[in-house]
Amino acid sequence: MDVVNTWEIRLAKIICILGMGMSAFMFITELPNPKEDIQQDLLVKSGPLIMFISVALGFFRINVRNYNKYIAIIAPGIFLGFNIMVLGHQLDMLKMPDDKVIAPGRLLEHIFIIFPFFALLSLFFIRLWAILLWLALSLIQPVKDYFIFTRLDQLYFTNDWELLATDGNAVNQGIFSDYITLYVLYLVAIAAFAVFNRWVLRSTVELEKSRANYSRYFSPDVRDEIESSTNNANEKSSRDLTVAVMFTDIVGFTKLSEKMQPKEVLELLSEYQTLMVDAIFQHKGTVDKFIGDAVMANFGTPKSHGNDAQNAFDCALLMNKKLSDWNIEREKKGLVKIEHRIGIHYGPCVAGNMGSEQRVEFAVIGDVVNVASRICDACKEFDTNFLVSLDLEKKVTHKEDNERVSNYKIRGRKDTIDLVKIY
Repeated sequence: MDVVNTWEIRLAKIICILGMGMSAFMFITELPNPKEDIQQDLLVKSGPLIMFISVALGFFRINVRNYNKYIAIIAPGIFLGFNIMVLGHQLDMLKMPDDKVIAPGRLLEHIFIIFPFFALLSLFFIRLWAILLWLALSLIQPVKDYFIFTRLDQLYFTNDWELLATDGNAVNQGIFSDYITLYVLYLVAIAAFAVFNRWVLRSTVELEKSRANYSRYFSPDVRDEIESSTNNANEKSSRDLTVAVMFTDIVGFTKLSEKMQPKEVLELLSEYQTLMVDAIFQHKGTVDKFIGDAVMANFGTPKSHGNDAQNAFDCALLMNKKLSDWNIEREKKGLVKIEHRIGIHYGPCVAGNMGSEQRVEFAVIGDVVNVASRICDACKEFDTNFLVSLDLEKKVTHKEDNERVSNYKIRGRKDTIDLVKIY
């Protein structure tokens, strides 16, 4: 995973929150119990402070750009602070003559007691290097303690239960060996969980990307229905539906774009399409495709909302309002006014997944699509920017002034159609 994603940042911040809580607890519990030795007291109290500062810095500063840098600060900071604190508690023992250390055998048998907790936290990382770094750092404390205790001359390993029961210098060899075996297996299990965790998080990231892609084409409620559907999205299934199909395009776009740089044309289209798509989604519509400066949308797929014609009509009204507001902003900037046309038809169609094995696309096919496109083109013949079929107008309730156009001949179509101009 080359690109840091938001999940990695969230998990790293959880580690920071746990680290801040643990270090604050350690510091507070040590305050009422000052050590007589100033050096010991400084180590015991500075250890939690080092932990707190490193994780607090990571919590407030880590982001997708500096993830690696701050993980390299957080992880060593936690273990450095913890081991400094432990060293402060062990300083008394280290200063004693070897023969004065009390029950080192019992202490050695428990050097791994903290290790499982720290090792488990490695699952909060996704990157393999961060997991290995964390596991390596979590082994510092038990390995350090092992070398400290095994240098004591009086300490020895045995399986004699009588000696183990009476001599604090004796270490249970069988139990200690079992501990080593257990924690080797534990490390293997942690590594396996880490790999599984990486897979799960990658899948989650891919799901979020899929949701983002859905959001570009479908309104939120339609997107949720697609995700919750038990049907396979790759199946080439189709359904007969009655839908409202809408086309919009910018008036004089070709002439307008001749005077602009390609980048300016792209910015203009992006702003216009953003406004139109927002209106479509607000009215439970689906963006079918962008064709140059034109936008094709339908209302009623992948399911009908019961008032699809009304949704399409109301969407067109909102589109005109958004365009008007946008033109006010453009005029303030000294930019040319943008005009558009909207055409809507209501009728039967076939909707479903179409395409090849390599690429499947949800599409609406039928005469209703062709007629809607022709109605949009016909706006220029009737000096209007909003034209709908009578079939759609009969399905909606509105208060806008209108004028009926009877027996309009659609190019490429035998039958005529009645249209309604909306003012």
